[in-house]
Amino acid sequence: MNRILAMGLFLGATLLSGAVHAQPTQANAMMLAQANDRCMTTYAVRMTKTDAADDAIFAAATEGCKNLKSQLFSAIDKEYPADQASGLKSQLDAAEKPNFIKLLQKIRTDRLQRAGN
Repeated sequence: MNRILAMGLFLGATLLSGAVHAQPTQANAMMLAQANDRCMTTYAVRMTKTDAADDAIFAAATEGCKNLKSQLFSAIDKEYPADQASGLKSQLDAAEKPNFIKLLQKIRTDRLQRAGN
């Protein structure tokens, strides 16, 4: 009896596990926006330790994170009506570089303050 129960539990767990793995979760626009921000921030933090110019850091981050941005824009297209999606993507594009440059400045300022303490 215990053997049959154990076999049933194993089979049930295997089927459940297979069902869970068969349906991967697709990231939504908010999750992808956060992932893209983390990607860009990672480049900012790492590259501000070098003597690279702000434009070069931005270019490297943009190139390194382009796959996430592409996924983000695709998710926006799926989740929002066309006119709203277009507006959101335009806003993101327009704010991307100015926000990144501000981030670089903040990182450098924070480093200087920590070095002074």
